[in-house]
Amino acid sequence: MIFPLAAALIMSSCSAASVEELLSPPKLDGEQTEIYNALRSFTNGDIILKYPKSGQYRSAFVVKDLDNEASDEAVVFYEIPNISDGSSLRLNFLDKQDGRWVSVYDFAASGGEVESVRFEDLGLGSVTMIVNYLMQSTSDRYTSVMTYTGGIPAEIMNVRNIYMDIFDADGSGTDDLFTIVNDRVSGVAAADIYGAAEGAQGTAKLAQLGHVSLNSGFAGIKNVLCGCAAEQNSHALFIDYVFSDGSFGSDAVIYSGRYFYLAPALDPDVTFRNVNTYTPYIPCRDVDGDGSVEIPYTKPFPEYTELSRAEQVNMTVWCSLERGGTSLAEKYRSFVGTKGDYVFLFPDNWGAVTASVSISDSVVAFNRYDSISGIRGEELLRIYGSPDGGTPKTGEGAELISLGRSELTGYSYYALLTSSDFTPTEEMLGTLFRLQ
Repeated sequence: MIFPLAAALIMSSCSAASVEELLSPPKLDGEQTEIYNALRSFTNGDIILKYPKSGQYRSAFVVKDLDNEASDEAVVFYEIPNISDGSSLRLNFLDKQDGRWVSVYDFAASGGEVESVRFEDLGLGSVTMIVNYLMQSTSDRYTSVMTYTGGIPAEIMNVRNIYMDIFDADGSGTDDLFTIVNDRVSGVAAADIYGAAEGAQGTAKLAQLGHVSLNSGFAGIKNVLCGCAAEQNSHALFIDYVFSDGSFGSDAVIYSGRYFYLAPALDPDVTFRNVNTYTPYIPCRDVDGDGSVEIPYTKPFPEYTELSRAEQVNMTVWCSLERGGTSLAEKYRSFVGTKGDYVFLFPDNWGAVTASVSISDSVVAFNRYDSISGIRGEELLRIYGSPDGGTPKTGEGAELISLGRSELTGYSYYALLTSSDFTPTEEMLGTLFRLQ
């Protein structure tokens, strides 16, 4: 609900010094002090400033040109003390009139806390402010989409969701709003895409461009990546979700050129990823840098198949989504470092080799493995990790090959080659070993 300037909020003042300190703004600059005083004048009482918990804008004060006019506007998030009807969190718009900041509109916010604030161009012809509000006692949020035109703010959409981000989902060159909802009672999950569409008299409006049911049963969303599926270079949104047992899976929402749909080739069993001490969380990514996104799944190396999931050492298989998402083609088998900071793609000649992996003291050793006898054969390669950048001691007098340093973890990695015919060359390692 919008409260005009004339509808001032009457608040009782607090007299205790400790409460006054709590309600006072921390180290405001000159302009923020002016805005704060104007807001206090509007509320006629004490307020508590509320700060976004994440994102680029972390201040309770946002000063920005919202209407593409000469002067800036101000937005302030605040809370009214001692309000118990659920409307204590508020959003106030202020503008300058005759050189002074004046409150012009006041909103009741949609949640209990401000999660994030961002400003995006959604193709509506004006700046779009997107505010995510956290709800009490739930992981859900409300996303409020607002515009400010002609000196008047308007909420054009308010949607409950568990995930929200901005992507150019259809490749049009204009960003779209992407949300995921998950009804825990019915178990139904869906992705929604909102973007600019033509409204009355040719004006732009925010409309739902797509609604896609997702594979249900997941507990939460880990990551969403906007990229291309392999074959026709089609746009897709790759969604990594987590199950209640800590394992992961993926969906892909593809844009056909006319509508969005769920990739038929994917389901929780196909994209299953086990996570344990030896296997980190592994997201969809362009693992080989070819411009298209690969979808991973894990399976235990042969000698670990009979162990519990917590004890298994897993290889990661990377697949491309092809034929409009109706088929999944294996591209690589690999080992992902236990810290998730590198991927070692197995060389082509390992297709004739059943590899074995052993992990100890930041050393990963690859051996041939006879799945019939259950016996390890010759060693093919070792990868060493060092947290301090120092060269590890191999105890073998062999020369190590530097593979680089991970910006993610700070670990430096080295390879020890063997004389096996299946050992990759140093040149090959430069392509097969990929740091994150």
